[in-house]
Amino acid sequence: MGGKRYLIFLLLIAAWLLCLGSTALGAPPAPFKQQTTLDKKAVAELMADKLSHLTQGQPFTIKHPKLGPLTVSPTINPQMQRRAEQLLATNRDLRAALVVVEADTGRLLALAGINRRRMAPEVGLRADAPAASLFKVVTAAAALEEVSLDPSTRLSFAGRPHTLFRYQLKERTRRRERIVTLSKSFANSNNPIFARLGVHKIGGDLLMWYARALGFDRRLPFELPLDISKLPEPTDDFQLGELACGYHRHTTMSPLHAALMVSVFINGGRFMEPYAVNRVSGAGGEVLYLGQSQSKGRLVSKETCESMRELFEATVTEGTARRAFRRVGRDRILRGLQLGGKTGTLRGPDLTELFEWFAGYGRDPDTGKALAICALVVHGKVRYSNPKSMARQMLKEAFRITQAKASTASNNRSPSNL
Repeated sequence: MGGKRYLIFLLLIAAWLLCLGSTALGAPPAPFKQQTTLDKKAVAELMADKLSHLTQGQPFTIKHPKLGPLTVSPTINPQMQRRAEQLLATNRDLRAALVVVEADTGRLLALAGINRRRMAPEVGLRADAPAASLFKVVTAAAALEEVSLDPSTRLSFAGRPHTLFRYQLKERTRRRERIVTLSKSFANSNNPIFARLGVHKIGGDLLMWYARALGFDRRLPFELPLDISKLPEPTDDFQLGELACGYHRHTTMSPLHAALMVSVFINGGRFMEPYAVNRVSGAGGEVLYLGQSQSKGRLVSKETCESMRELFEATVTEGTARRAFRRVGRDRILRGLQLGGKTGTLRGPDLTELFEWFAGYGRDPDTGKALAICALVVHGKVRYSNPKSMARQMLKEAFRITQAKASTASNNRSPSNL
């Protein structure tokens, strides 16, 4: 028995010496696992001065102080980007921007801008433009979701539809009242109707909640330097009315934010975080960052989304954008799409610049593909261009490119005819 114990002891000693010998002979220790994953914030720091590279839509290389050379693959579609830049190239206004986003993912497809006749994509990320009547989108969504209104609800107002005086906020006035539906008041951008909704039906706290939920007054996670859309707190009923109808020069937003806000009502009520980078790869091809769609859940019901789309469509068929979209039935591409949007026009705080918006969408009912778009033009003394027409042209080109790509992919999948 003692011999067996002695033998086991010798075997254990031999095993220990073998392990010690392998280390002494230069066997490498377990490698230290380096953190290689980049988050969106880290990528944003890398992209701070790379906007011009990213908008070319082609992979490019940057140097990271610790990870070495990295390859960045942007989400930008080169054909859409080129067409957006062509539409802006001859623009004679002070500034302009065109943004195209994949509505159900937040994926940025085109980001073009011009500043005094020079290409400046950063215009699409700046939140220095008054939101104007685009804020009616927030008020309409809150009213449909919280007040049990629908597009056919009849509402009254006094005075002219595009002014806002204190007497127009009163629920009862001595002046003759006119009756319009919610759909018509949205399509024609009726200020008194939306001011009254904000003051008497929704209230300041609820309206501010919806505004923040729809992207105002908070930093949206993004790989590019995107400004925060400003949302001043109203201090009295008149300021609340101004905010609710968009007749407020200090409520601002960026063109990208406008496109994302419209997207909410195309994808079932979810606010999608934007992303402009598909992936970041290391020198060995390892994926360090992967762009993907992210949302914090549904903000409004599907019924509200359907009603909002009805309001958006009324804008292009019978409202403030009808002239720009009146011939879409003759267009081979646009006639098959569901189209909608919202316009907005307001002078800036110093009254020298006139900001004109169109934020809308196109949706292919056959494939479900939806693109959100925003066109912003900042006029000086003369209006040289129309953002509504610009958006229509861009939607046509974007879907032409999308459909051609889908057709090519389908043909490649089909078996050859032998």
